Amino acid sequence: MSDRSEKLTDAFEHTDYDLVTASENRDRVRVAVLPAGADPDALRAIIEEALDADALLGFTVTTETVDANDTIGTVASFRRRD
Repeated sequence: MSDRSEKLTDAFEHTDYDLVTASENRDRVRVAVLPAGADPDALRAIIEEALDADALLGFTVTTETVDANDTIGTVASFRRRD
């Protein structure tokens, strides 16, 4: 687990959202939470607090499958700026 993923895991630990996964692929970060329909502004605030707000580029929030069991959740994704 990367340092960034650990920070995101810690940030979501004490929120109303259940973190399903926080993953990175090159410069793209994907954060999947339950429930579906989570508040995009709240997710962004949690992620910005965990990481540097200036590190987020192209922040998007979608509702999609978040695990292999077809569970629908909310996914926040963005590119990281190093």
